[in-house]
Amino acid sequence: MHLKKLEMHGFKSFADKTEIEFKDGITGIVGPNGSGKSNIADAVRWVLGEQSVKNLRGNKMEDVIFSGTEKRRAVGYAEVTIVFDNKDLKIPIEYSEVAVTRRMFRSGESEYYINKNSCRLKDIRELFMDTGVGKEGYSIIGQGRVDEILSTKPEDRRNIFEEASGIVKFKMRKEESEKKLDKTEGNILRINDIITELESQTGPLKEQSETAKEYLKLSQELKEIQVNLFLREIDNLNSNLLNLEKDKKSIEDQIKKSVEENEYLQKEYLNIKSKLEEKEGSIENIRNKNYEIQSSAEKYQNELSLINEKERYLNKEKERIEGEITNLNKEREELLAEEKKEENSLKIADEELIKLSKKLAINVDELDSINNEISLKDSDIQSRKDNIFEKLNSVTDIKNKIINLNAFEENINKRICQIDSETEEMRKEKSEKMLLLNGIKKSIVDREKEFNRYKEEAENRLRRQKKLKSDIENISLKFNELKENLNGKISNFQLLKNMEEEYEGFYKSVRGILKAIDKDNFLSKGVIGVVANLIKVDKKFEKAIEMALGSNLQNIVVDKEETAKKLIDYLKRNRLGRATFLPCTAIRGNKLKISSHDSNEKGIVGVAADLIDFDKRYMNIFEYLMGRTLIVENIDWGIAISKKYKNSFKIVTLDGNILNPGGSITGGSVSNAPTNILVRKMKLDELVKDIDVLKEEKKSLENNIWKLKSLNDKEEADLEDLNEKIKTMNIEIIQMKNEEDNIVQDIERLKNGEDKYLKEKESLNAEKTDMKKESLNLKDQLKEAEEGNTILRENMKEEMENFEIRKKTRDELNDKVTQMKIEKSLKESNLNSIKEKINNIKEKIGNSLLVVNTKKEEIEKLKDDLFQLVDKKKALSEKIDACKYDLQNSEEELEKEKEKKKELTCSLNLKDESLNIIKDNISKLEKNLNNINIKEAKYSVQVENCYGKLMEEYELTYEEGLDYKIDIDDEKKYYDRAKDIKECIKNLGTVNLSSVEEYKKVKERLDFIKDQRKDLVAAKEDLINVIKEMEEKMREQFVHSFNLIRKNFNEVFVELFGGGKADIYLEEPEKVLTSGIEIISQPPGKKLQSLTLLSGGEKSLTAVALLFSILKTKPTPFCILDEIDAALDEGNIYRYTKYLKKISQDTQFIIITHRKNTMEIADVLHGATMEEEGVTKMVSIKLKDKYSEIAS
Repeated sequence: MHLKKLEMHGFKSFADKTEIEFKDGITGIVGPNGSGKSNIADAVRWVLGEQSVKNLRGNKMEDVIFSGTEKRRAVGYAEVTIVFDNKDLKIPIEYSEVAVTRRMFRSGESEYYINKNSCRLKDIRELFMDTGVGKEGYSIIGQGRVDEILSTKPEDRRNIFEEASGIVKFKMRKEESEKKLDKTEGNILRINDIITELESQTGPLKEQSETAKEYLKLSQELKEIQVNLFLREIDNLNSNLLNLEKDKKSIEDQIKKSVEENEYLQKEYLNIKSKLEEKEGSIENIRNKNYEIQSSAEKYQNELSLINEKERYLNKEKERIEGEITNLNKEREELLAEEKKEENSLKIADEELIKLSKKLAINVDELDSINNEISLKDSDIQSRKDNIFEKLNSVTDIKNKIINLNAFEENINKRICQIDSETEEMRKEKSEKMLLLNGIKKSIVDREKEFNRYKEEAENRLRRQKKLKSDIENISLKFNELKENLNGKISNFQLLKNMEEEYEGFYKSVRGILKAIDKDNFLSKGVIGVVANLIKVDKKFEKAIEMALGSNLQNIVVDKEETAKKLIDYLKRNRLGRATFLPCTAIRGNKLKISSHDSNEKGIVGVAADLIDFDKRYMNIFEYLMGRTLIVENIDWGIAISKKYKNSFKIVTLDGNILNPGGSITGGSVSNAPTNILVRKMKLDELVKDIDVLKEEKKSLENNIWKLKSLNDKEEADLEDLNEKIKTMNIEIIQMKNEEDNIVQDIERLKNGEDKYLKEKESLNAEKTDMKKESLNLKDQLKEAEEGNTILRENMKEEMENFEIRKKTRDELNDKVTQMKIEKSLKESNLNSIKEKINNIKEKIGNSLLVVNTKKEEIEKLKDDLFQLVDKKKALSEKIDACKYDLQNSEEELEKEKEKKKELTCSLNLKDESLNIIKDNISKLEKNLNNINIKEAKYSVQVENCYGKLMEEYELTYEEGLDYKIDIDDEKKYYDRAKDIKECIKNLGTVNLSSVEEYKKVKERLDFIKDQRKDLVAAKEDLINVIKEMEEKMREQFVHSFNLIRKNFNEVFVELFGGGKADIYLEEPEKVLTSGIEIISQPPGKKLQSLTLLSGGEKSLTAVALLFSILKTKPTPFCILDEIDAALDEGNIYRYTKYLKKISQDTQFIIITHRKNTMEIADVLHGATMEEEGVTKMVSIKLKDKYSEIAS
């Protein structure tokens, strides 16, 4: 494994994409200060996951993005990719080449990739963990790393040793396990709290459950009685319904019989009606048939007329052809006579031609002689003629050129017309394309608007979704707070309820009596309750009433004196103390008589007995206790009223001060402790209301959370659909834009074609103009040539006159010869003409015979056609006669059908009258049936009501109710028993039916959570054991690696310093995993001392020795040394570079340096420069090749 390549784009000063390739051996990176060479080391740190801005030499992470210069704008993101050769698979990933990429945007958003696959920062860190490469590794050694080793804090030196020993992964796993352990311990604490809470709930729920079971038992008995009463009522009603059913059946049978009779008559009626309809149909069919027969007869008559007309035409045609044959025969006879005459003329002409030929031969010899004589003279004249002829040719050429130019001009005009036509076509097509383009542009705009609308809707939905999530979180928070509040209220309620049930705050005697009453039914008989439990007080009067009653709150109200006596005996027997009993039969109330004027007096609230709520049956009791107690606003009003009435009754203020009869005043602070009976009772009532309200609110919040989550799920689904639509629409917009581009190209093509034609037209018009000019020029030349030719002719005329005289003689003779030749030729022509005429006559005779034969064939065909027409005429006459016969029969049949129809109509009317009589009878029967149905419906409704009550009250059907059926001999007895059970249920008070299930659930949950606690305790123990095992493994591995580094440190130190010795040790050997590491060094000629006592150069070289010893112990694939040689002198530099060269065989080194001696050992140098201010560029040179070049 080694580093292959580093790519940077927008990282710090690397504004442009920069790629640096690294080879094996030593690579040097050099450049002046501020050129950006150390940014390369920062880039490697950053891409490998460095999150410390300080280590990247910045103030904030955004500083790694190129921030721009005066000439360049800032970029939007920084990206670095580091590529490793992984053929040895040291990086645990199945790729021979691994590329790690980190990209950061100005928004703060970061992206990480491994081989272009998106990943997390954690994945990158784990990939290089314990390889020496990475954020905590020792593959990048800069001045900061050296300072870390030189640090005075030994614990700060541990990181590099832990990375070298390969325990970082274990350390991280240990930290994760410790977090899990903390989380598990927290869960155990929370479960303990839940168990405590659940245990506090099980007690009250158990008691409520028992009450509920008693209630369910009574309810079941009541159910059985009432179900049987319902069943009895249903059976009675069903019996009545059965009797009605019998009456109903009798009427229905009568109706059925009448209906059957009605149906029979109806069928008969319908049958007759059907026959009548059939008869009408039959009549209509006969009429249609008559119409068809008449139509057919007319059709055949028309065809017969056509045939007669055709027969007349064929006879006329036959007569015409026969006349033509007669004429042709006559013409042939005339031609035969003419042929004979022409053959006689041919014989005479042949004899005359022979005589003329002999005479011509004599004259030709004489002419030849004269021709030789004038031959010489003729040559001269011919020469003159040739000259004139040339002139004539010249004139002709010019005329031809003028004609050609005119023709070419005509072609040009045609081409111009064609161009105009094609240009117009192009303009039309361009116009259509423009319309199409405008349409597509509009569609694109509409689509983009729709796209933007969808996009905006998606953003709105996303915002709504975020708001929904926020609302869910807020409501969940509110729900949790409400739940805690509810649990607190329930806990308080249970606490107060337990106190109430234990009768805390009551006197011992009263508590003893009340507990005994709860257990002993005999004792409880006649006991109504304590005063405190029999009243309800408004909160504002609570304190005043409690003070007014005082210990009377614990008085026990009983029905009569005997009950009080029975209870007093019980107190005596059990030595429980004393109690006050208030028998209803003995107590008589005495209420203050205050006039309406006095009751409205300022400061008076009212008589205490009037300010409380109680059962009016106990009026005497509460008038006895509070009828003579007046409640006032404050003590001042109390004193004033007391004086006015001469201290004759008790007065109590709203804040609890008492003015007793006789003048004594009791006052001071009042406790609101839950042991106060009335306060506790009021608090319990208040808590019940609060708990009910909170439960409703909790239910409402749960519904709201569910609704919001449903809305959120719907929004997510809608958003996904919307994003899919946006994606589809984007593709459509791209396709439309492509179509738009195609149309634009077509318009451009048409425009170019139009321009091309325009240019061609301009060129043709130019040619046309040139041709017109040439035509004018040619006309001038023609005129000049014709004038020259005229002069030549005049000069030749005189010569020709002399020549003509001599020639005249020859011509006369020549004329004679010519005349004879012409005569001979005429005779020959006449001879040939006679021969040709004879041939023509023969040809005409032959043609005449052919035409006569053709005409005879036509006559034969016409005879055949006439014969066929006779057959057709006969057939059509027969069809016409048949149609007449059919029509006569059809008319007779029509009359018969009409008579039958009349008979059927009479029968139909009779059946209709019978049907009306039966319908009246059915109507009367149905009326009787309807009355029975009304009664039946009434009983049925009553039955349904019983069924409904049975279902409503007990959720039972009649059949299911039969399972509860018993024999009821005395219905009143069962009604009384039901009444008693209802009273017992009422006496049970408020029953929490869900307590049975709640108790079961709470108990099951308690058992389940206790099991969970066991599992968590077991998981905690497992985690503790895992942490111990990891610590042991880490300890062994660290000690082993530490000893190797220690040994190598001394060896490397001796080699770098040229002697001396060095050592490292743990400050606290017993704490291997946390102990700091101390470094001691003894350079040659000095004593062994701590690192802090060495000089700067010695410190740096010692730190370098330690780093090299770590590399020797566990080599990294590559190592970047960032100016760690800055503090070394020349001698130390020599030893440093020598050792570096030695170990570069196993590790790839990238050195960032200013030192010349260090540069010399590099195989490849990369130079960092800033040709443009603020922007780093790299220049590379391979030194080995350079040295070879210099050597050569």
